[in-house]
Amino acid sequence: MTAWAAQASGDAATAERLLRVSADREDALEKRPVTPGPIVPAREQLGDLLLTQERPDEALIAFRAALVEAPGRAGALRGVASTER
Repeated sequence: MTAWAAQASGDAATAERLLRVSADREDALEKRPVTPGPIVPAREQLGDLLLTQERPDEALIAFRAALVEAPGRAGALRGVASTER
């Protein structure tokens, strides 16, 4: 994913912008009940990115938003737990 490549090359602002756009677009999609969801939702990836950037408060918001779309998702639940102080 381009956002993670940007993060790896040291461009944190571009990485965040790209993942926020992806997450917003993904949130706007109507999902059909017979279609599987994304392997790792963009909103959850945004939370992971924000944790990587040492921004746990913003990561928590992203993980909680991911759980609204996919309740009980293990990755988002781990993300929430990792932001607790």
